[in-house]
Order: sequence, then structure tokens, then C-alpha cells
Amino acid sequence: MINSNDLRDTIFSLHTRKFGGVVEKLVERILVEFGFVVDKAKDNSYDIEINSKSDEIKGSRVLIKSKLNLEVDNIVEELINHKYIRYVSLEDSSNYEWGCNIQQIKTKLFENLWYVLFFGDCVAVFKIPNNKIIEDKEVLYSNKQHRGNIDEGQFHVTNKNIKHHLSNYLVKTITYDEVLNKLNNKRNS
Repeated sequence: MINSNDLRDTIFSLHTRKFGGVVEKLVERILVEFGFVVDKAKDNSYDIEINSKSDEIKGSRVLIKSKLNLEVDNIVEELINHKYIRYVSLEDSSNYEWGCNIQQIKTKLFENLWYVLFFGDCVAVFKIPNNKIIEDKEVLYSNKQHRGNIDEGQFHVTNKNIKHHLSNYLVKTITYDEVLNKLNNKRNS
């Protein structure tokens, strides 16, 4: 039988696209519990429709910044001694250096961004309107992500600005036991 710590460890180990799929399903199930009407997107320019609005979902894992130093003469030693379990709890989120990149944001294509941070002890779900991403200077949105990109940007949530995000955009925190229950339950279609 899977326990919530095993589930957390598995989620943290997923490759980017699979991780994104888990984030989308989790947010969808949370929103249904809140009583929102959740539908599939009509096209690929956004992730989901929530109460007939086009919304986007992004997620990131919160990990202590890696101290891995890959010099030519010590690569194996560095890899062997590397601390690979680097979870940060929400309570300690201002005490360790970490950074989450919320990227590939095309604010003109959605109304709200739901962004989810996976801490070591819980999952924090945030919601920010597209205009606030740009207007709120403490979000630190950059409309530059890739050379030649158009209308696509990113912002970072870090140990330095997490309190602002928690104070202004937090919707809900859930434990990994709750994550396990939500992902275990099938959505009624």
C-alpha cells in the first residue's frame, strides 16, 4: 500500500511533462471540490476552463539549492557526496535558499494562473489573475524567456519572495495525505 511520503517522493522524481500532468489533475480535483465547473480547454493555448474562463496551471518542486560543484577533478566525489534529498518545508521556506521557476507564461492567453508549489511537507496552491502577474512588481515577472519569444515570460518564487506569494495569492495548502486521497479518487464526468 502506498503512503503519502512514497507518493511525494515519486512526484518529486517525475520528469517535467509527467509532473505537469499530475499538477493539472490535482488542481482540477481541488477546484471540483470547491464547486467550480471544470472543463477541458477548447484549444491548446491554455490548460483548462474553470467556470467558463480560460486558465493556466503551472507547478514546481521546492528544493534546497544544490551545492553540487562539478569540477573536472572531482566529479565522481561530488556526485557521491551530493545531498539528493533537499526538500524544504513550508514552515522553513524562508530559511533555505531555493527557487522555483514558473515559466512559459503567456498572459494574453488565459485569465488566471493557478501555480502549485510542492514543498516537502505540503502542497501550496496559488491563483493570480493575468494582469496581476505583470502589475505586481513583487512577482518579478519577466516577459523574456527565450530569444525571439513573443508574449511569453516567467517569474521566480524563491525563499526571498515566498511570503508575498503566501500573503497575496495563496488559495489552499494540502498535506500529502490529502494529495493521495484526491489523486486516488476518480473524477465524475
